[in-house]
Amino acid sequence: MKFWLIPVATLTVLLAACASQPTQREVMQMSGLEMYQSFCASCHGVGGEGDGPVAPLIKIHVPDLTRIAQRHGGEFPAEDVHRSIDGRFDRPAHGPRDMPVWGWQFYSSQTSNDPAERARVNALIDRLVDYLRTLQKS
Repeated sequence: MKFWLIPVATLTVLLAACASQPTQREVMQMSGLEMYQSFCASCHGVGGEGDGPVAPLIKIHVPDLTRIAQRHGGEFPAEDVHRSIDGRFDRPAHGPRDMPVWGWQFYSSQTSNDPAERARVNALIDRLVDYLRTLQKS
């Protein structure tokens, strides 16, 4: 087996994920499913089970997002999920909080204090949270 193929394949997957990032205008028009596919599926998998193509490269286990409600006594904790996405909950696998991986990705600048922009971003995150609610298994 040619072991040099593993790093090349890994790099290819990572570059593809980075290259396909939508513009702010495109994000504003996305459904929760579309945002999930663009921002989450590479790690969490198409079905949300933590089996995305990048998951094996992450040192911390990628959680199964289809079992969020199950892990919380059968209730889907929408506000907690929202806080995880917007960066208010620290998730080590997502990198340092100043890294623009989650909610900050939706802002036009990293230092926005504009209430209208915050409301817009909250609405986007709510779409994503609503989609994650549909993935829940009993």
